[in-house]
Amino acid sequence: MPIDRFRQAVDLLESNQDFYRDYILGVEVPTTDSLLAERNLTALEYHEIPLDQGVRERIQSIAASRARGYLSDIEDGSRDIREYDITNTEQDTVPLQYADPGSIEHFERYEPLLNEEYFDTGSYDNLSDISFQALRISNESDEHVIIFQKFSNRQISGNTDDLRISERDEQYQEFEDTVITIPERIDCILYEDTIYVFASKKFEDIFDYLTQYERHANDVLTGIDSSELRIHNMGEFVDSILGDRRALRKMKSIEERGLYSSLNRAQVEDIVDDYDLGIEIQTDDDGEWGIHIPDLRKKWDVIRLLDDDHLESSLTSTQYQVYGKDQRD
Repeated sequence: MPIDRFRQAVDLLESNQDFYRDYILGVEVPTTDSLLAERNLTALEYHEIPLDQGVRERIQSIAASRARGYLSDIEDGSRDIREYDITNTEQDTVPLQYADPGSIEHFERYEPLLNEEYFDTGSYDNLSDISFQALRISNESDEHVIIFQKFSNRQISGNTDDLRISERDEQYQEFEDTVITIPERIDCILYEDTIYVFASKKFEDIFDYLTQYERHANDVLTGIDSSELRIHNMGEFVDSILGDRRALRKMKSIEERGLYSSLNRAQVEDIVDDYDLGIEIQTDDDGEWGIHIPDLRKKWDVIRLLDDDHLESSLTSTQYQVYGKDQRD
């Protein structure tokens, strides 16, 4: 059970065993793999950072504290644990989510973290296109936890032209050293073939979910083009979708439902009228009916139409537009 494995991960993080800890940077590099290139994915290289043992222990402590907080919430019933899904972020209390590495596209790019013992030494100063940083923890029994943090250029003071100063001899003086910061934030941990997600957006960035969402969006938009349904200002709608992570996330669900391939004018008009959606049904100069979105902020009405996000209460006949569905068969 995922909760049992998570409890084991927490116990391991909190234990006082003799651990081997190394701190790794995952760096994006151009790929020669045609499959990766076709999917707009980069290859990854790994470099070990010679991080002080005390700092490595501090990162482990932060991860242990964060994980213990999640476990306590689950055990007292204030938080659920669920398999990773884009709709979970719409819950009032976001559950602890878990993901099978096998569900992550081309996870083999990350497998060196599991299989290779040593990496060449690198530094923040001489590496570009850093994607993430990871603390690997293992014990003599070969149990291991990997703690992931998404990298940001803001962590490196030398990436700006600002003057760097510090107080010396009762006055502030300029210094040239590059200052590196490591966030007190844990985005996800990997333990026993399960990834536990603490920060959805960062987790998606580390494992390239956004690229997958963009492909789902392209498939949906292509499907709409070949269906009876039309969106008259399609170009503006596409630009708005591609520039909105939340909208892109919904594309996977929309593709799986596939409603766009069967919706007809009468069905669309009924939903628009019944739920007072901010979109219009119009016929163009060629006599083809379709949706017009007068205000692109109302693109969400189209997205929720395509994702079947409307329901009527069987008790009160009140109609709702919902933002997350827990389907009951």
